[in-house]
Amino acid sequence: MSKINSEHTWIDAGYSQFGAEGLEGLQVERLSRITGLNKSGYYHYFGDKETFLEKLMENHQTLASIFAEDLRQIKEFDPEFMEVLIKHTPKLMFHNQLVRNREEKILEKCYNLVNDIIDPIASKLFGNFIGLKDNNAFSFRYFQQVRDTFYSQITLKRMNYLFLRDFMYEARDVIQRALELGSERKKM
Repeated sequence: MSKINSEHTWIDAGYSQFGAEGLEGLQVERLSRITGLNKSGYYHYFGDKETFLEKLMENHQTLASIFAEDLRQIKEFDPEFMEVLIKHTPKLMFHNQLVRNREEKILEKCYNLVNDIIDPIASKLFGNFIGLKDNNAFSFRYFQQVRDTFYSQITLKRMNYLFLRDFMYEARDVIQRALELGSERKKM
């Protein structure tokens, strides 16, 4: 097995394990069993857990760019947005672990960098969906609240069209109702 393939194998396994279990999933012994590679290879490529984490975060940022490109291709929010989310489930589960472990500075930094890539695109799509096409600032704020709620609710089992559709429509209905109430109060 070549150096690049072995190094990438460690990264792929670490990415999956982190997405499933967070930092606890990044034990060298476990990754060695999963990959079938010798632990010495891990230390050869990465040296320590901090360097491995840095490589995982770089990988996540690269994959976020692919996710962003898929978001840019969306023409209709339903069903395309949900389909893109499902397609990128491993990335979302990884990002979910970043949310849950934000007290670690490297994870918080990656979380913010990836949000900087994804949020402008996703919030515009979401804004169109909720009827705020011409108000990017409002759309962005609402999207961030929905995004954070989304990460508190997703699991691998819930990453399916029905859950995502229901979640998005419920969020839209709550926001639209809040906007209506705000409009009614202004009239008073």
